[in-house]
Amino acid sequence: MIWRALIVSILLIHLPCAAKSQVKSAHRPVVDLPRGAVSRIPAPDGRWTLIFECPNDCSERKLWIEDNPSHKRRLVKEYERSLSISWAPDSRLFFVNDASGSTETLCYIYDAATLKETDLALLIAAGDPESTEFLNVGHSYLNAKRWINSHELFVVLSGHTDEPPLRGFTLRYRVNLNGHVQKLSQHSEEEAQ
Repeated sequence: MIWRALIVSILLIHLPCAAKSQVKSAHRPVVDLPRGAVSRIPAPDGRWTLIFECPNDCSERKLWIEDNPSHKRRLVKEYERSLSISWAPDSRLFFVNDASGSTETLCYIYDAATLKETDLALLIAAGDPESTEFLNVGHSYLNAKRWINSHELFVVLSGHTDEPPLRGFTLRYRVNLNGHVQKLSQHSEEEAQ
């Protein structure tokens, strides 16, 4: 273990700055919300901050983005339930997993500068048409798990059908935001009734 840490330290010292940021940013944290009345999630480069407000015992849930140099704040969206959020390594994009109901989780990618929203379900359906069978069932949970790099995500689609025979499923994807979708694995099984 000590040797591994030493080798990584030596590599980081000798890598160019751009390569260092790629190594450090490979593990961007996913922040689960709510965490209190106000949560601040800064972008890796410090340019932006996501601010999640959940006042009055979380009776209101709003996600804002603030441009730190200008202190200009814009509303991203209001939410009903819990979220998980993560910044892309280059700070240009962030994803929001929206547990919008007890039977679904939706995932959106936002451009920090424009707040243009990309529905991850639409990207996956276009790249893997068979996925629509799982995206539109009784319980469907689409979650971005982590950034692979600044334009690719590791995504898991899981859930189960509501009609007999009950069938659970888990699909794993590597999704490039340019539209390329690679299914990494698919597992389905009939559930005991």
